Amino acid sequence: MSYVRFSSTQMLQLKLKYRTLLIVWMAFSLVSVAETWAKTSKTMPRSGSFGALASVSTSQKKVQKSSARKGRRHRRLKISRSLRPMPALSEAPFSADVPLLKLIEDAKSQLEKETVRYLAVGGKSTARRDVKFALAHFKTGEIQIVSGVEQNRKLTLNDPNVQFEVDWWNGFNSSITIIDPPYTGVVAMLYALEPERQKFLNQDAIIYTPYSSALLQTELVEAGKNYLIEKIRQARQELGHVPSRAFPGVSLANAPGFSDEDYFNLILTEQMDPGRFRSIAAGSWEFNEQQESELKRLAERILVIVGANQEDAYSFTGNYASARGLTQFTPIGMSVVWNSYPEAGIPRDFREATSQHLSAIKAEICLLDHDLAGLATSHSALIGSGMEMYAAGAAYNGGPNRVRHGLENFGLAWLHPVSRLAELGGRATLTSLERKELLWLRRNRGHETFVYLNKIHAIQRSQDKLSATRGAGVPDRDLVLEGKTQADVPTSAKSTPLNP
Repeated sequence: MSYVRFSSTQMLQLKLKYRTLLIVWMAFSLVSVAETWAKTSKTMPRSGSFGALASVSTSQKKVQKSSARKGRRHRRLKISRSLRPMPALSEAPFSADVPLLKLIEDAKSQLEKETVRYLAVGGKSTARRDVKFALAHFKTGEIQIVSGVEQNRKLTLNDPNVQFEVDWWNGFNSSITIIDPPYTGVVAMLYALEPERQKFLNQDAIIYTPYSSALLQTELVEAGKNYLIEKIRQARQELGHVPSRAFPGVSLANAPGFSDEDYFNLILTEQMDPGRFRSIAAGSWEFNEQQESELKRLAERILVIVGANQEDAYSFTGNYASARGLTQFTPIGMSVVWNSYPEAGIPRDFREATSQHLSAIKAEICLLDHDLAGLATSHSALIGSGMEMYAAGAAYNGGPNRVRHGLENFGLAWLHPVSRLAELGGRATLTSLERKELLWLRRNRGHETFVYLNKIHAIQRSQDKLSATRGAGVPDRDLVLEGKTQADVPTSAKSTPLNP
């Protein structure tokens, strides 16, 4: 084999030719890529100057989020919003002559022996759900079980002798008025669950007492109040070993920023229908007699549900924001509690933690303390101001960012949005900062955080007036309407003072 030898000059010439060819090839490649990009970019979505790349990135993010959702341990329980808003509530059409708590318990015991089914035929609009109602005569205590079917949000009953009207359809928490037989109301419902809820709740049906005006009786209202106060006190007691973050050196059982009444009012605020509240309040600060009466009924509706269902009250409910249970907890909020207050002993299963009232209230106390501690770092004057409940409650409901912004920029006064709006709007001259605050309040007046704050103040005023009335020895309005006095109320239904 022979080899060709090159001189040093020839080698240098070959290297130069090779580099020239490489540069030409690279230039040609870049032109080809540019032409291809120009052709394809016309058909690809744009986002700024990197439309195609952004599109691919967004698509990848969607896939990643989808995969993350599939891997979550606690999936969202999808609850569709009601097609109709909650209607105005009315007074009880008649009084009960029998103990209702025992009557409801007997009715639920009878429903436990019944069966119902959910039949998925086609889609949701054609699915058929069996329901059974326990109807009770409020004068004699007689109970009858009536079968029915719910299909596409329409209810039919199999007994032609029962005339009814659906005031508001909301699944197992629907409001139904029995027109005939007289003096009769729904005291319990057996409600078949769709497959998704069966899997989430680990049961195929729910036995529940839905609210109706017939149940707006003093016995159930007081039973609900007493039940909540007892659970709040028990929850605080069990948190006696858990240190407060907002009040260093003090346990959550003795944290000075919240009283039993505060936690009680916050639970009412969480469960009070915001749409119905808006229609009652209509942006008012001072309520007239009719508004006070409607607000009182709206709060009593919650207490009736709690009193009638006790440990099951709100345990099966969830909303569009994935909040569940008596204290309306979200998975994100519960994660904060698990991580920040491990010694509180909150169950690590989300469904269990939100369904058990004691755990749910303990978690609420922890999260309120956590939010208050965080807000105090932005506005130290919050601690000891008497406004702790409002700031922490608003953060609990709508997240801390908006509350923090308000505290950092406008101080504490805006935590009463309606009165602050009226005050600033009525001034002839405003400082630059006050104008910014007024614009901010007007822009956000419909936000859930501000509606929540307005509900807290309204509920608190209502409870304060009721306490003042009772302290003066004036009987409740409902008792006067029924021709009764406080002494006529069964012992189990008498109110437990919030501060004995």
